[in-house]
Amino acid sequence: MSNIVKKDPASIDNFAGWEDGVEGDDQPQNAGIIQGSLVKFTNEAAWVTRDGDELSANLELVAVDVARVVQRWQDQQPIETIILEPHQKFPDIEEMNEKIPRKEWVKGPDGQLRGPWQAQHILYLLDPNTMDKFTFPTGTTGGRIAIRELRDKLVWMRRLRGPNVYPVITLADKFFPTRYGRRQRPHFVIRRWVRLGGDGGEVEALPPPPPPLDEFAKPADKPAQQDLPLVMEPSLAEEMDDEIPDFGSENTEGGLKHLHRSQILVAISKRTRRRKPARKQQASGV
Repeated sequence: MSNIVKKDPASIDNFAGWEDGVEGDDQPQNAGIIQGSLVKFTNEAAWVTRDGDELSANLELVAVDVARVVQRWQDQQPIETIILEPHQKFPDIEEMNEKIPRKEWVKGPDGQLRGPWQAQHILYLLDPNTMDKFTFPTGTTGGRIAIRELRDKLVWMRRLRGPNVYPVITLADKFFPTRYGRRQRPHFVIRRWVRLGGDGGEVEALPPPPPPLDEFAKPADKPAQQDLPLVMEPSLAEEMDDEIPDFGSENTEGGLKHLHRSQILVAISKRTRRRKPARKQQASGV
């Protein structure tokens, strides 16, 4: 009898079911926080890998996921990691560090001692051409702002285009004033949006958003926004809270058919003033 395990008839190969983990091993290879190549943002505003290779400013990457962790560091290596769940708030890092002996504290960028527990924000990136993975972990304020801004834009775009939308970004930098002086912080430039996870696993490029409306553009040049419902301007009757004579009628006295809007408002104002004395006389019983 053959011991060969038959594969799923619905699968054309064994790539999806390939596994290199070992029973009882809680940390199989490549299952850690860092996926693929680690990416750093230097004090010189350069994006480099762990090996020091600088990444091109034209390299387009898909931002595929984010994570938040709290790590305890020792000898420049994380020795304990707490992975936060979605919507879970960070624990009190200061309180956690107060429980650690001062001899285990290290110097921070400001030269002051800081505890071994540190909060980390992590962005996972994918090269859509080579399928190479990159991980950008950051514990700085500037890095946190960059990931937060990207996340906020993603949330809004998914409200418009659906849940499987992801941004294609390039790595850049942005001015950021700090207590240590004028510096650049990480910044992600969104080049376009794609939809992942189709029926065939394909990457579908979304159409670019319409250009911003120019108040001086001709009406024919302004694109029609079909995605959002139109909001109509209030009518003259709603603005004046009064019934308006049909100035467009052929029988309207005075030939007001082609009057400008401002002229119509003036006519309505005069009509209203003419009616006020009559109302006062009725109120006084005259």
